[in-house]
Amino acid sequence: MDSGASFHMTGDRDLFSDLEEKDLGVHIEMGDDGRYSATNIGTISFERESGKPFVLKEVMHVSRLKKNLISVAMLEDKGYDVVVSQGKAFLHSKTTGETRKIGV
Repeated sequence: MDSGASFHMTGDRDLFSDLEEKDLGVHIEMGDDGRYSATNIGTISFERESGKPFVLKEVMHVSRLKKNLISVAMLEDKGYDVVVSQGKAFLHSKTTGETRKIGV
């Protein structure tokens, strides 16, 4: 989870279930002064403890990126509140009222 990330991003191409190959023309500058290019966009899913996958759309593939970044801003734009409590991250849907744990 990254409150400063503008987009969901991963360097792990194997996480994508759907990947559109195109140069997005987006260049990412990280806090360590690393500069990366977003080359593709698609959908990824993470296995969770509950067995139900957590699906994210509009995820950028950024070669050489070593960490997966989940953008808090994008989640909030999609209608979720993000809550971090006692080392656990939760999503609360503003439309359905459902709350689910998404990470530790």
